[in-house]
Amino acid sequence: MKRPRSYLFTAKKQSTKALIATSLGLISVISMSVMIYLTYKNEGHAELRYGAVAFVCLFFSLIGLILAILSRREPDRWYFFSYAGIILNGAVVALCFVTMYLGLVV
Repeated sequence: MKRPRSYLFTAKKQSTKALIATSLGLISVISMSVMIYLTYKNEGHAELRYGAVAFVCLFFSLIGLILAILSRREPDRWYFFSYAGIILNGAVVALCFVTMYLGLVV
């Protein structure tokens, strides 16, 4: 006997905070990648404006990380973009701290 088709209807939506957090994470990842590439092209000599880009990316990523965590706590939402925001912004925060540490040590 063939089982009838069953549909799952849900009222879940994407969280606006999660979408903002993911977009801030993407902006930060792209900016940090460009900064690292330009430093590499300049034979390792980072200009002052590259450091300013790193601080702005750190600021954006901290805001994005907070928004992603808050969006993960919302009930009846899809959580894909919340997790993507947490991963992207967490990676940028870690990369900023590693870059600043290496700038102090080397």
